[in-house]
Amino acid sequence: MQTRARLIAFGLGLILAVPACAGRQVSTDYSPATSFSQFRTFALVMPPDSAAQQLVDQRVRNAVQAQLDAKGLTVADRQNADLYVGYGMVDKTHQEVYTYRDGWGWGGGLGWRYWRYGVAWPMTVQHQIETYTDGTVVVHLIDAKTKQVVWQGEVADVVNLPVTNPDRATQQIDAAVAKLFAKYPPQSSGARG
Repeated sequence: MQTRARLIAFGLGLILAVPACAGRQVSTDYSPATSFSQFRTFALVMPPDSAAQQLVDQRVRNAVQAQLDAKGLTVADRQNADLYVGYGMVDKTHQEVYTYRDGWGWGGGLGWRYWRYGVAWPMTVQHQIETYTDGTVVVHLIDAKTKQVVWQGEVADVVNLPVTNPDRATQQIDAAVAKLFAKYPPQSSGARG
């Protein structure tokens, strides 16, 4: 019995680990009519949502600014910026339902019930429901002259909220924002990420 419980726990651990290893989903969109080489300066325009998320917002802000700096853009005040940069962490709540069956195997009446027409059916079905909240990073680049969004991107499932390990959260946010800005500026081919 103890071995079965260990196997189930191991299996659930693998199920949870595989999505984390697969990488975060990054999606971007942009205006194909925009010449991104015209943008040289930017202003970060998003204030923190609430006192509870100020530290998370600061991590996102720092990561976005570092990526734009690395792309050769310069921070400017709002009146002199070519781009306004809106950013944030969106809370998304997810529920995962894990189902596993107990009593697999054939034998003389060992945990099996028979359904119509004699088809074997497992006797015990266990359900485990796990609820978690992830933080999805969202960034919008807005042309300061036209006030139109010219590029936007999001990275899903960056960090679990509330943050329990600040150093790890900072690393996760930095890595996710770097992955997002790997798609900026967009290629002239018109392909979207």
